[in-house]
Amino acid sequence: MDKQRDILIKKYLEQHSLVESNILSFNDFVNNKMQQIVNEINETINNEEVEIKLGKVRVEKPNIIESDGSINLVTPAIARLRNLTYSAPVYIELTVRYGKQTDSAEVEIGRIPIIVKSSACNTYGMNKEQLRENFMDPMDFGGYFVVNGNERVMVMNEDLAANQPFIEEGRLGLTLRVFSQRGSYRIPTTISETNEGILEVTFSRLRDIPSVLLLKMLGIIKEAEIAKHIGYENDCLIVNLYEYAAIQNSEDAMMAIAEKAGILGTKKEILDRVKQRIDSFFLPHIGLDKEARKEKAITLCRLLNTYLHAKENKEIRTDKDHYANKRVKLSGDLMSDLFRVNLGILIRDIQYSLQKVAKRKKFYSIKTLAKSTLFTQRVESAIATGAWIGERSGVTQNMDKTNCLAIISQLQRVSSVLAGEQENFAARTLHPTHYGRFCPTETPEGTEIGLRKNLAILSKISTAVSFDENSFFKKLIEFGLSKEEGEDVFFNGRFIGYAKSPVEFANSVRKIRREGQVPKELSIRYDSLLKHIIMSIEVGRVLRPLLIVENGASKLKNEHLILLENDKIKWTDLVNEGVIEYLDAAEEENALVAMKPEAITAEHTHLEVHPIDLFGVVTSLVPFCNHDHAPRLNKGSKTLKQSLGIYAANYLVRLDTDVSILHYPQKPIVRSFVYDSLNIYPSGQNLVIAIMPFEGYNMSDAIVLNKGSVDRGMGRSTYFRPYTVTELQYAGGLSDEITIPSKDVSGYRTEASYRFLEDDGIAYPEADMSEGEVVIGKTTPPKFLSEAKDLSIQAKKEASLAIRQEERGTVDGVFITLDGEGNRVAQVRIRDSRLPEPGDKFSAPHGQKGVVGLIANAEDIPFTSKGVKPDLLFNPHGVPSRMSMGYMIELLAGKTGAITGKIIDGTPFTGQSVEELEAQLTSMGFSYDGKETMYNGITGKKMSTKIYIGNMYYLKLRRMVKNLLHARASGKVALLTRQPIEGRARGGGLRLGEMEQQALAGHGAALLLKERYDSDKTVVYICKDCGNMTYEDIIRNKIICNVCGSNEVEPIEVSYAFKLLIDELLGLGVQTKFELKNKYEQ
Repeated sequence: MDKQRDILIKKYLEQHSLVESNILSFNDFVNNKMQQIVNEINETINNEEVEIKLGKVRVEKPNIIESDGSINLVTPAIARLRNLTYSAPVYIELTVRYGKQTDSAEVEIGRIPIIVKSSACNTYGMNKEQLRENFMDPMDFGGYFVVNGNERVMVMNEDLAANQPFIEEGRLGLTLRVFSQRGSYRIPTTISETNEGILEVTFSRLRDIPSVLLLKMLGIIKEAEIAKHIGYENDCLIVNLYEYAAIQNSEDAMMAIAEKAGILGTKKEILDRVKQRIDSFFLPHIGLDKEARKEKAITLCRLLNTYLHAKENKEIRTDKDHYANKRVKLSGDLMSDLFRVNLGILIRDIQYSLQKVAKRKKFYSIKTLAKSTLFTQRVESAIATGAWIGERSGVTQNMDKTNCLAIISQLQRVSSVLAGEQENFAARTLHPTHYGRFCPTETPEGTEIGLRKNLAILSKISTAVSFDENSFFKKLIEFGLSKEEGEDVFFNGRFIGYAKSPVEFANSVRKIRREGQVPKELSIRYDSLLKHIIMSIEVGRVLRPLLIVENGASKLKNEHLILLENDKIKWTDLVNEGVIEYLDAAEEENALVAMKPEAITAEHTHLEVHPIDLFGVVTSLVPFCNHDHAPRLNKGSKTLKQSLGIYAANYLVRLDTDVSILHYPQKPIVRSFVYDSLNIYPSGQNLVIAIMPFEGYNMSDAIVLNKGSVDRGMGRSTYFRPYTVTELQYAGGLSDEITIPSKDVSGYRTEASYRFLEDDGIAYPEADMSEGEVVIGKTTPPKFLSEAKDLSIQAKKEASLAIRQEERGTVDGVFITLDGEGNRVAQVRIRDSRLPEPGDKFSAPHGQKGVVGLIANAEDIPFTSKGVKPDLLFNPHGVPSRMSMGYMIELLAGKTGAITGKIIDGTPFTGQSVEELEAQLTSMGFSYDGKETMYNGITGKKMSTKIYIGNMYYLKLRRMVKNLLHARASGKVALLTRQPIEGRARGGGLRLGEMEQQALAGHGAALLLKERYDSDKTVVYICKDCGNMTYEDIIRNKIICNVCGSNEVEPIEVSYAFKLLIDELLGLGVQTKFELKNKYEQ
C-alpha cells in the first residue's frame, strides 16, 4: 500500500507549487488586504480642520517610467539585467474637503515591489513558450522580489498566536495573558492575583485594574450576574466581589479605575479618558466601540473562569512551543504591516501639507500633495535591506542561487522571532506537533539551530478565505450553540456561546466542513482539560493533510489511486470529496493517526498520507536516509543545497554573483520518487566508488580522485562573476565616460592592462584575462573643488574596473543597457573553467563531506577483475564513526541499478530493501555483499581483502579551493594600526594567531617568529631616569625627556601596535613607565 500511496505525493507535487502559500498570501494582500487597510485607516483619520477620505485602491501591472517619460511593462528578466526594481504603481481615490471646496482624484501614492509569479506579475498565466520568449526559466518557482536587479526572498516569520489565552507561572506567580490583535498592533492583556487575593487586569497604560471594577465599568453591575457569567464560585471570587460591593454603577467604577490609574482632570474629562482607553486598548480584537463592551465583559468572565480553574489544577498550563499556539507570518502579512505604517505616514504628510496650504489661503492640487517618492523608497528600502518595522531585521534575504534545491529550501524557510544568542532550549527542541509540519533534520548548525525551520513536504500555511460568519453561526445554533450553560465555544479568539455536548458539536462542525459547506481551512478542537471548544479560521496556522478514516477503514480506495494516476481526478478533488483533509496542530490533538493502513483500528480517525511526509523537500531526496544518523543527515541535507548543478536554465541571460554551472550534471540512479515529481535541474554525478585507503592520501575524510575520470569531465564546472560599471551624471553637465582612458588621465595604469579593450571601452567576448587587466575602461570628472584647481592638466580620473586579485577568466558575455535613471550600464560576465583539484570539497548526500587529497594517475588506481576502475576512493573509517548506513545501502543499490540498467527506488521508509538488492546482484552473477576482488594498480598483485565497490551519486560543493586560496607578502596596511588590512578581495594579510605562534615556537623556529612579529617594528625613545616614553625633536635635533628634562634617552625597538597602545593609554590619562634592563644580563 505504501508504494500505491507514492502516487498521492507525486501528483501533489506535480499539481502544487512548493511556494504557493506565500504567493497566495501576496495575492490576497494585493486583491483584498490593501483595500481593508485603507478602509481601516479611513475610520481613524483625524478630520478636524481638513476632511480626507480614501476610496478604492488599484494596483497596476509592473512597469517602468523611462528617462524620456515613456512607460513600458517590465518582466523580471529585464528588471534583473537593468538593475531595476520589479514594482507596480498603487493608485488610491482621494477626496479632500476643506471649507466649501471639495476635490476628488485618483492619485499615485507610490510603488510596491511585486512577487514573481503572483497574480500581479506580468508573467502570471504565461505558458512555457511565452516564458521562454520573455527570457524566463519555465521551471522558475517564483515567490521572490527583484529589488535593484537583486533577487530577495521573504523569510516566513513565526510568532505566538494572538487572541488566545496563555497560562504560565513566572515572576508574578500565575498569570493569564492574551495578545489581543487588531490590524498590525497587538496589546497584551494580563490577568494576575495580588497577595490579598484580588484579581487584577493589566493592559496598555492601565496597570493592575481590579477585574470586578472593570466588569462593572463594562456594564455588568450586579454581583450575582458577575458570578453567573464567571460560573465558578470559590473563596477567591467571593473576596473580589465583597471588596467592591459598594460600587453600584458604571460611573463609580470608572472613577475608581481613574484613581487607580492616576488619570486627572474634570469628572467629564476623566470619564471620557477612561472610556476611550478601555474601548481602544482592552481586548481590541472584539471591537473598539460602545457596542462591544458587553461582549468584552463576558469574554473577561470566561478568562477569569479559566484562571480560577488553572489556580486549582496545575495541569492547566500552556505549552508555548505547541504549534497550536504559534502562527506563521507570510509575505502578505508582512507586506500588510509595511503598507499600513507607510500609508499612515503618507496621510499625515498630506494633512500637514493641506493645513499649511489652508493657512496661506492658496489653491492646491491633490496630485501634488501626495508625494509618492517617499512611500516608494521606504517600502523598497525595507525589502532591499530586510530591516522591517518593529525593529526587526533579516526579514528578507538575498536568494541563494547555488542550485534549485537551495532556492526551494530558502523559499520554504520559517524563522523564529527569538534571538539566536539566547538559550531558549524549549523553543529549539523538536516538538511532537512539528511532525508532518516541519522537517526534523533541516535546520542550521550553530546559534540558529532549531530557531530556523523548513516546512515539511506536504505542509501548507492557512491563508485568508472569504467566509459568511452569520450563516455559519446560524448552523452552530442548530448544532446546540446557546447563550446559557455548557462548555465554552470560542471562534478566532472570541467567545460566542456554550455547547452542552461538546464532542457531538465538534463532530457536527467537522461533518459540514467535509461536505464543503464551510471552508476547508476551518479547524475545530475540543480541549477536554480547559473544557473549551476552539474554532479557528485564522491565517498563519501550519496545516498538514491526512487521509480520513471512518468506521475503521480509510476513505482512500484503490479506485481513487487509479483515477489519480490517469489524471482523471486531482489532489484538490480528493480534498473536496472528503477523502483528505487538512488539520492544524490544535485539531490534531483530537485525532488518532495511523502510520500504516494495516495499523487502523476502530479508534483511529486519520491515516498518514505517506511515511515520507515527515521530511522536508531536501531531506526526502536523500536515499535511504531513514538508516542514517540524524546529525549526519542534518549535514547531508545541507550538502545537497551546496552542490553545483544548473541553478536556472536562463543563466546565459543573467548576471549573478558567485554562481557555478556543472558541465555534465546527471540524475541519480538511486533516487527517491520525490525527485521525479519535483521537476528540478540535477546537481551531481553518478560515480564508481571504492571503499578503501590509498597510500594515506584519503585519511579520515579526504578522498582520492581518478585522473582519467577528471580528464573525461567528472566534477568539471564553470564559475561566473559579473563586473558592472554605470555612467553616472553629475551636477554641472559632468558625467562619467566608458572609454579607453587616455595617457593624460590621473591614475593611468600600464598600457598592457588596457590591451583587451575595444573602441567602446569594453573588453571583447572570449578575451582571456588575468588579475589587474581592465574589463571595462572608465574615466570620471573632478567632482570636488579641490580636484578642479588645475582643470587644464589631468582633469579626469581613472576609474576602470579590473579583474580581481588572484582571479582570472574569459569574457563570456557583454550586456549594455540603461538603468531606471537613464544612465548607461555596461555589464560583463567573466567565466572561469574549474577542474577538480586538491582542496576542492566533494560530498555524498549522507553528509560524508571530504576534501580532495590527491588526483591519482589512472594507471595507479586499483581495478576489479572485470577491469572497472573507481572514480573516487573513500576511506573505510569514514562510515562506522558516522553511522551513516544509508551511504553503504546507496552504494549497493547504485551498483544494482548500474548493472540492471534500472532506476532504483531509494525512497526513505518505502524504498527497496537490502534483501531485494542482494538477490538482484546474485541473479546477475555478482557477489551479494557488493564486494569485489581488486588488483593493485601499481604492482598488479591481487589484494588480500575484497573491496566494497559500487555506484553512488556524488556532489561537488561550491567551496572550491580557487575561491579560497590566498597568500601575500607585503601589501596594504591599515593607516591607524599599521597592521595588514583584512580580506582576500582587498589583498589583505593572513593572520598569524596564537596557535600558529605556538606551533612555530614548538618547532623551534624562533627567528621566523621574530621576523613575523617585527614586520611593523618602530623605534621609540625611553628616558633612562624616569622610564617615560619621549620623542625626537627633529627641529632642534635633540631627544630630551619632556617629564624630567634628562637627555639620558635610549632608542628601543617595539611593534607599532604596542606603541599605539601606550598612546591610547596616554589619551585616557594613564602614564606608563618602563624599566630598562640590559638584555645580555640575567
